[in-house]
Amino acid sequence: MPIRKFPEQIQRQIISYYKKLSRQSRRRIAIATITLLVAVPIITVLYNQNEAFTVKVDGKVVGVVRKKEDFSSILERMQRNLHNAYNTEVVFNQNITYEKTRAKDEALTDQKTLQKSVQEFMNFKVKAHGIKVNGEMIAMLATQEEAERVLEDLKKSYTPAEGSAIEKIYFEESVAIEEVSAEAKNLKNCEEALKLIQQGTEEVKVHEIQQGESFWTIAKKYDLKVDDLVKANPEVNPDKLQLKQKISLIVPKPLITIATIEKARLDEKIPFDVEFEETAVLFKGETRIKVEGKDGKRQVLAEIVKHNGIEVSRNVLEENILEAPKNQVVLKGTKNPPPKVGTGTFSNPTRGSLTSRFGWRWGSKHEGIDIAAKVGTPVHAADGGKVVFSGTKGAYGKLVIIDHGGGYQTYYAHNSKIVVSVGDKVHKGQKISEVGNTGRSTGPHLHFEVRKNGTPVNPLKYVKY
Repeated sequence: MPIRKFPEQIQRQIISYYKKLSRQSRRRIAIATITLLVAVPIITVLYNQNEAFTVKVDGKVVGVVRKKEDFSSILERMQRNLHNAYNTEVVFNQNITYEKTRAKDEALTDQKTLQKSVQEFMNFKVKAHGIKVNGEMIAMLATQEEAERVLEDLKKSYTPAEGSAIEKIYFEESVAIEEVSAEAKNLKNCEEALKLIQQGTEEVKVHEIQQGESFWTIAKKYDLKVDDLVKANPEVNPDKLQLKQKISLIVPKPLITIATIEKARLDEKIPFDVEFEETAVLFKGETRIKVEGKDGKRQVLAEIVKHNGIEVSRNVLEENILEAPKNQVVLKGTKNPPPKVGTGTFSNPTRGSLTSRFGWRWGSKHEGIDIAAKVGTPVHAADGGKVVFSGTKGAYGKLVIIDHGGGYQTYYAHNSKIVVSVGDKVHKGQKISEVGNTGRSTGPHLHFEVRKNGTPVNPLKYVKY
């Protein structure tokens, strides 16, 4: 039988079979056929309504969406936002795949979660321009213009000192701007990049001054140098620290060295030299100024090289001496000093006028004598002995006590300056301090006491004024 006649025979057989069916059977077949014709499209629609896509970024599932556009639209929006923010091309290099799946509406990933996933898993890269120092990338900015502006602002931040003019300004290191592809989160604006280059760090540690602290104790605590603390806090006076005051512990170490060559006309002093003359008038180890020295003056035209504002070298181009220096002449003692023990006799401790005697006055006992003299007048040991006190003591002010042995001690009070320490052995006539006005005092003078076995005795029995 020819193949082309096979369908016609099947059709005739079906029609013949259908005609032999009862009327009721024919009705049932018609109902079933109609039901099938209606059900198939409905089932197809329902099936298609559950179709979804599993979204993967580099093989990692980030969500389930009904349509691919549900995810891609978020990507496009974020790319657009980044482009508007940085005004540069935005790309990403991750592999995004969509795998067909079936999911009910409640199983789909909501838009907020999808956006969070995009931010977490997508590495958007932008066309950027990096600043390189000696081949190392230190900062990335959105545009070439921004990178150039940072370097220009860096140069402008170093202004010449008064009376100076910058002849040349340049980078000490090799500095270049290079086009790069970078993650948007790593880009810096001009202000951030400038600060990073100037400070050399993005972390600033702060210390709060506590009771009794000084720059020395703070430097020791943090293993720093005092000079570095001073440089890091130029606005802080180390001698006037206040409780709870905050100071920086980071020493600015710029990532780029700005070198400047300046020319300046400066007035400078010429230090005087010191000449020594030997004299038998003074004991060995003692000195006295015979002629006061005086600095000279000169005006110079200098070429000064600075790195980040700090002078590193100076070359004098012209010099004009305005006043020559006057040398200082110092007498140097050659006489052998007496033994550094008590001799049993006392000499006058200083030059001056007797203004108050030993004994009762104004209702209280004066336990020594007062000798008026100018502030700075030398005070000498009345006899040889050992210094047993050197410091400040109540109404005495700055006080020196010398033990001469044999039960004798002498007191020297109200000093402006003390030049000996506890434990020092001194000889008779050796300078120990200078007249002052410290403690309870009505004017510059030396309060001098002689004590025998701890009891004050009249000094005028031992010295003459």
